[in-house]
Amino acid sequence: MTTLEPVARRGDSAGRPTAPVRSRVGARAAGQRSDGSGHPAPSAASDGPRGDAGPPESARVDGADDGATSGRAGGLAERVGGRPVQVGLRVLVACLVAAALVGGVVSGLLVVITTGDPNVEPVKTLGVGNPAPVTDRRSVAAIAAAMLPTVVTIDVGGDAADGGDTGSGVILSSDGYILTNNHVIAPAIAAGSPITVTRYQEFNRIQAQVVGRDPQTDLAVLRVPASTPLPAATLGQSGSLVVGAPVVAIGAPLGLSGTVTTGVVSALDRNPPVPATDGAAPTVLIGAIQVDAALNPGNSGGPLLDSLGQVVGINAAIAAVPGREDQGQSGSIGVGFAIPIDFARSVAQEIISTGRATHPYVGAATATITDGEAQASGGVPGARVIAVTPDGPAARAGLRANDVITKLDVSAIRGTNDLNVAARLHRVGDKISATYVRGGATRTTQLTLQEQPG
Repeated sequence: MTTLEPVARRGDSAGRPTAPVRSRVGARAAGQRSDGSGHPAPSAASDGPRGDAGPPESARVDGADDGATSGRAGGLAERVGGRPVQVGLRVLVACLVAAALVGGVVSGLLVVITTGDPNVEPVKTLGVGNPAPVTDRRSVAAIAAAMLPTVVTIDVGGDAADGGDTGSGVILSSDGYILTNNHVIAPAIAAGSPITVTRYQEFNRIQAQVVGRDPQTDLAVLRVPASTPLPAATLGQSGSLVVGAPVVAIGAPLGLSGTVTTGVVSALDRNPPVPATDGAAPTVLIGAIQVDAALNPGNSGGPLLDSLGQVVGINAAIAAVPGREDQGQSGSIGVGFAIPIDFARSVAQEIISTGRATHPYVGAATATITDGEAQASGGVPGARVIAVTPDGPAARAGLRANDVITKLDVSAIRGTNDLNVAARLHRVGDKISATYVRGGATRTTQLTLQEQPG
């Protein structure tokens, strides 16, 4: 049994440390100045973050019980800064904790909304950069100099020194749209607290408007007023990444704004499930990029960059060594996860255009058939259909109970989790192929994805 570790240690109202607690969005840096600079304050009296303690939540995700509504999970993650949740895991002996620096009581009674410059037209299409190079093209120093101004620190509930929570974000367009993680701002939405943004090397906090957020994909878009054009990041192509490619991460770990770390792509197409904490729903990081660049509480929502300085991911979670749940805040152990920008771009574009994101689904309740179960029964591994939604995509495509789905479009399906992930890589209305096994015979049908109800 592994345990998701806290990424924050909070204190009482006087700043004295208390027992470790878990928070969804991260843990604020000890002694962070109230001016928002991110540098440690000289006074030791306020070194301890403050916040509400919450009991750990538990959830099994190791595929031991592959029911109709839950799939076999190959890993687990908690948003960088989340409340610890006990989970089981067979293969990967690690637990992921959210890295969105939340360390104290989220204060305030009202979410402050600003609309920005009314004369600025909303961005219509988010651009696509060049493929990520296999070898270095620019130095880390050059990438940092160019990209630091496009990264912001997001404060939830006021100044971190006064009990606020902090995460990161990246500027998408010169007219003030900012992409971050949903779990970074979820506590403020739940508590009715203000959300403010601080730009690189600036001290004034800018009140932010929530354009829209999507708990299922853990993405959110904010907007700040832009009297002059803001420096915007270039969105690259995460699909061009290869294992071993160099990457750079920028964010505000432990409240230290403008921190740059480097590493390589350790693996691709990870799908770690992230438990729910602090009012944000559980989700799965779709086809996540695994990196060894140091990510810590506060990095959530910040950009992962390729060696051209293009955004290829949104940092969202880190792993922690199991068995350390009683030792307080965890940090980087070289296993971090980012949401691929190819996926995040489409979600952000939808939110900017309509204020919400749609969620395509297959329309079938399924259960995972593991390799062992398939061998024992003489069947095949995949997602076994238990029931189909009347007039839903699966029903219209002719799928029925006991069919085992093994492939959706180009994605191999090893269980319910894979099926959900594969569907969400597409758009509502897309017509894709579905390969399944019925009575020992492999068949293929065409399925048109619909929006998931609710």
